[in-house]
Amino acid sequence: MFSQCDLRLAGDREAGTVCPLCQRQIAVRQEVAVCLECGFVHHRVCWDASGGCGSYDCAPPRRPATKQSEPTLRISSEELDAAAPLARRQSVAPSPQLMFQAPPGPQPPRVNKMAVAALVVGVLGIPLFGLLTGFVAILLGSLAVGTIQRTRQRGVGLAITGILLGVADMVGWLILLAVMLSQPDVHLDIQGFEPNEAALENLAPNVRRAMMANAWIETRGALNVFGGIGSGVVLQINNGEALLVTNRHVVDPNFESDLGRQAGDKPGPADLSVRLVGQPPQVGRVVWVAPDSIDLALLTVPVAAPRVQAALWRRNFPLKVGLSVFAVGNPQGLGWTQTGGVISQLRTLRTGRRELRIIQTSAAINPGNSGGGLYTEEGLLIGIVTWTNDKRFSEGLSFAIALDELLDLASHRLKPAQKFQDAKPDPP
Repeated sequence: MFSQCDLRLAGDREAGTVCPLCQRQIAVRQEVAVCLECGFVHHRVCWDASGGCGSYDCAPPRRPATKQSEPTLRISSEELDAAAPLARRQSVAPSPQLMFQAPPGPQPPRVNKMAVAALVVGVLGIPLFGLLTGFVAILLGSLAVGTIQRTRQRGVGLAITGILLGVADMVGWLILLAVMLSQPDVHLDIQGFEPNEAALENLAPNVRRAMMANAWIETRGALNVFGGIGSGVVLQINNGEALLVTNRHVVDPNFESDLGRQAGDKPGPADLSVRLVGQPPQVGRVVWVAPDSIDLALLTVPVAAPRVQAALWRRNFPLKVGLSVFAVGNPQGLGWTQTGGVISQLRTLRTGRRELRIIQTSAAINPGNSGGGLYTEEGLLIGIVTWTNDKRFSEGLSFAIALDELLDLASHRLKPAQKFQDAKPDPP
């Protein structure tokens, strides 16, 4: 049975479609056959040749069905009688342990090895050289913390402990090295190292008078805490009271941090204990400090011992390089000590608005000599010992402020008769 169709010339609607029989496009104004059942467009020639529609929907019903024979399995009675049953399969009962055994859970996170290493290195840095091991412990601990955050491992506490131990190792060893390399501040008990009385009496007259003019000055700060020991020189004695010169840093614990005070300013609060030869310690009183941060001060103290004498001095003494000199003071707490040397050089130091004349000497100067006197061979006071270079690096570099600087700054504190006298050593 043929499908019915509509014969026409292809228009814009039919042009461009594909004929289901020849699989070629249909052009405009070609004779076509449109199936009335499915609507597919064919070339008329293809329609006539195939005897109808060639689409999938219309073509199968027109095709004759092929008859297929299915194979048939036949079993005879003899085969049934000869058949033997199969052996029964043995079933094995499952073990109770296997029935109730829980599936394996996730493995616990591991401890980070770098965290453990940081802790071990930090502990070893305590007896070993902590500057190196401490740095290594800090580095390992920092790397361990970063790794633990990425991999979810354990050991954050170990890593942080290693870092803290590394910091403690470095700080502790720095302090230890600083203490070991620093110059020790020796404080000796004066009761066990008193100067020999016979030795003081048998000195040459020029040295003896300088010794009798030396003063031991001890400073105590707040809460009666020991501050330090220095020296002083008796310049004049009037009505049972001695006027002494010393360094300002000996009587003013805050001198280093209070730069810029004007003349007449008093130093910070400190208890001054002044001991002169032949008498017990007395309370000293600061009466003047130098301006422009110059390291000079004047103080007064009662005098009861007749052996105390004022130093010999005069203005404008001619200073020359190579002149033999000696210093008297209390180095390292050893009172009334004399050391000899020469004037190595005359120098100038600018401080504030002034220029100070400085005497460089090879005489041995140590902590405790500050504020003591520098004398000529004849026993004339020419300077106030002030500085010494760090003896770990050099020897024989000591400095004193020329006495004329004090006379220019504090002339109103000294009596004219004493200030301009042509002092001469005592006769032998």
